[in-house]
Amino acid sequence: MKLRKLAAASAGVGIVLSAAVVGVATPAMASTNCSTWTSADRATGYGKCTGGDTRFDTHRVKVVCIGPTGNTFNVYGKWVNTRNGETSKGVCTTDTKKSGVEVYKMSVETDRL
Repeated sequence: MKLRKLAAASAGVGIVLSAAVVGVATPAMASTNCSTWTSADRATGYGKCTGGDTRFDTHRVKVVCIGPTGNTFNVYGKWVNTRNGETSKGVCTTDTKKSGVEVYKMSVETDRL
């Protein structure tokens, strides 16, 4: 009987602590807005994050490129400053018509680990 009460009390404390941590982290994450887009010829992918009081200092674009045979490979843009609203660029190819390579999908990575 004592073991059940101890387990219930421990679970209750864990839930309260979890709620406190989630409550602190959520506003910081919500203040960053990221977007991605491609060049007109789909050779280059861009990523940009902005946010005034954000916890993220830097970001970069991750571009997944696809070739004419369906093989994919990753290209990463430079780490750039989020607070200054800088744009990261990842280039799959310089000529999509000759190479057949183009942007397949993109995402933004925030803060170096």
